[in-house]
Amino acid sequence: MNLYNLVKHCYVILLCAVVTSKCFAQTPADSFTLHMAISRTLQHYPDMKAKEAQVKAGKASLTDVKHNWYPALKLHEQLDLGTDNSIYGSYFTMGMIPSTSGGIRNENNSQLMSGNIAMAQMQWEVYNFGGYASQRNAAQSDLKVQETSLNNTANQLTAGVIQDYLELLRLSELRKIQTDNIHRTEDVQRAVNAIVKHGLKPGVDSAIAAAELSRAKLNLIDVNTLYNRLRIELSTFTGLDTAVIKADSTYNPQLEGLLADYLPQQDTAAHHPLLEYYHAQYLQQQAQENVIRKSTMPKVNLMAAGWMRGSSGEYNDYYNNNLWSGVGYSRYNYLLGLGITYNLTDLKRTREKVAVQRYKTEAAEEDLESTRLKLEQSMRQSQSDMAIAEERLHEIPAQLNAARAAATQKTALYKAGLTNIIEVTNALFLLNRAETDLVQARDAAWKALFRAAYAGNTIQTLLQHLQ
Repeated sequence: MNLYNLVKHCYVILLCAVVTSKCFAQTPADSFTLHMAISRTLQHYPDMKAKEAQVKAGKASLTDVKHNWYPALKLHEQLDLGTDNSIYGSYFTMGMIPSTSGGIRNENNSQLMSGNIAMAQMQWEVYNFGGYASQRNAAQSDLKVQETSLNNTANQLTAGVIQDYLELLRLSELRKIQTDNIHRTEDVQRAVNAIVKHGLKPGVDSAIAAAELSRAKLNLIDVNTLYNRLRIELSTFTGLDTAVIKADSTYNPQLEGLLADYLPQQDTAAHHPLLEYYHAQYLQQQAQENVIRKSTMPKVNLMAAGWMRGSSGEYNDYYNNNLWSGVGYSRYNYLLGLGITYNLTDLKRTREKVAVQRYKTEAAEEDLESTRLKLEQSMRQSQSDMAIAEERLHEIPAQLNAARAAATQKTALYKAGLTNIIEVTNALFLLNRAETDLVQARDAAWKALFRAAYAGNTIQTLLQHLQ
């Protein structure tokens, strides 16, 4: 018998150990924490991938602009067959009229002549009085806009996921409250039905109890509708299956301490991703203004060309019948030049373009200042909401304790025949309201805290406290 008990105890201990190990092994994988929601969103959501691609495009564009200083070198070779008749006079070629070189005759000659030409041409804008630097600065400012847009998108997505997660947490707790309310109402209904069945209370009490139970179930359906909607939205953000989306309520005990300890930091707020994005846009407009202004400056060009030419014709207007003799090269030339170009007619148009761009720069500066004011206003409002939420959290426990005591007493009095069903349903309603108020107060506190963290650019610091 002792051996049987020993084996039995060992089996129980082993079974507990296996169950415990499974529980601990599954908890991290099954839990859907706020940090997981944010991390998965930043990795999965298409907006982030699009912004990352734009940053890569900005880097490639900057490299391309840096190569604007490189000279242009062209190689050309052509083999020609045609007539050779020329006449005095000048004209604009317009890029369409073929060139003819040769002697001047009294009449046209239809005899064919062959020839070929090979040419190498180089043109290099070696200096443009700051034009290249302004283009590089503009490309750099464009890249900065894309980088700050990526950071701002990540920050906005983080704030959006946090809001959805807090709302999911609120609805999750409301689901529990409404489920508990249904259980309490069912208990009351069973008691009412038993009392009415024995003729101690009128039948209307059963109808009232049934109506209250139906209302409680409808409230749960409404909460479940919103809860499932939030799960689908978070599933879209994170790419996870909706079955995994379950809010973690273990953060609530830290709430009051965070409310008391939170302090905004001005140096951190100055580097807010939204402010940096608008500041980058302002610098981008300034850089474009400088590019337009520099475009009116003179351009210094270094030019060089060398070419070889062959022809089946010879001097004294001789046409060689052997057209293959024009394939080789018989003349060699080169040309070097240094030129400076200054387009005076562009000055007025450029001034108008600079004026237009300056207005865009001023608009970007006003957008930056407007954003700064909105963040400051949001910070002040959030701090006020945090103070109010803290007061509510201190007061609501007294309301909740009183409501629980009233519900218990009214139910007991009804079962003893000392009160009516209306008093009981009112007490249950007050208890449900008190429990709901506690959830709403926590939700308001969390959201105010994260709004303040967003405005003060301390979201990451706050998230570290919730590890």
